[in-house]
Amino acid sequence: MLYKYRSLENYKYFVDIIIKERLYAANYKELNDPMEGQYLYSNTPTSNKFSEIITNLKQQIRIVSLSREENHPLMWAHYANGHRGVAIGVEVDENVNFVKKINYTSSFLKLEDFEGLPDIEVARTILSNKINVWSYEQEERILVEDNSFFARVKVCEVIAGRNMSNQDYSLMKELVNRLNPNIAVRRANNYIDEINW
Repeated sequence: MLYKYRSLENYKYFVDIIIKERLYAANYKELNDPMEGQYLYSNTPTSNKFSEIITNLKQQIRIVSLSREENHPLMWAHYANGHRGVAIGVEVDENVNFVKKINYTSSFLKLEDFEGLPDIEVARTILSNKINVWSYEQEERILVEDNSFFARVKVCEVIAGRNMSNQDYSLMKELVNRLNPNIAVRRANNYIDEINW
């Protein structure tokens, strides 16, 4: 199971996920890391041409960012409106979706290290690497390469943040139950119990 943390401030997007069982795939420049998709290369005609090809391919790949963590305090804070949003648990069919686990590294990849590999594989690899500071996200990505803005998933559960009001929780739970009673709805566990002091 993978998790999409999100705010409920724009409820129509949440409803779209529940009804249509799809997640929006963004261009890498829309993601929150300003260093997303960066790499190193030497300033030679060959490297410049290779870089141009890779840049064009990166523009054609759209990304859905998911986490293996269902209850991480920073994920709730950063992506789910300060623990007032939700974590949506989904199953991803890898026969339909191209899924890559993020490789966390201490530096940017060097483009020259990829010479000889297919260009699309180089673009995928670059978009599947992030610097170590982001490792808490435990991210896996769906890479959408068919000009679609969405990836199909199976929504299995909706976890409400600990700061969601009882009124909002009741409304959200009733809505999900009416739209798809097979989706489990619950509140997040107390992650404090999981921290080693």
